[in-house]
Amino acid sequence: MRYRLAFIFLLSSVTVSVQAQPPYPVVSEAEQRQRDKDRRLILETELAAERDALTKSQAMSATSPERDATVHRHTENIKALQRELDAVAGRATDREPQRVMVRAIRPAASTTAPKAPRFWDPYSRTSDTTDFSTSPRRESHE
Repeated sequence: MRYRLAFIFLLSSVTVSVQAQPPYPVVSEAEQRQRDKDRRLILETELAAERDALTKSQAMSATSPERDATVHRHTENIKALQRELDAVAGRATDREPQRVMVRAIRPAASTTAPKAPRFWDPYSRTSDTTDFSTSPRRESHE
């Protein structure tokens, strides 16, 4: 009986705490517009900084070819920032296919096709002709 009362008490406290949760916060329209403006300003600032970094790295790339990866990184960052700015503005962008550079870790597998097995040998077993018997065989021709 004691356990039953304790269970009922705990169950009622759980339902009270579930009901007492505040509703999901709602942001006013003016505040959301201000947040969107701030986001757009931040993205435009980052885009300008990336473009400056790209021009600097392109100038350095002319003197040293090792900087090509840096130029590529800045170019990809500019594309990503532009996509985000287009999304903020509500413009749909055509997604171009992504190019991925891949390097093989292991050598390629053999390209030669295996021989087709004989129709009576589906498991490709070799024929074993050795005789392991201990007594010699005698064939009778009667």
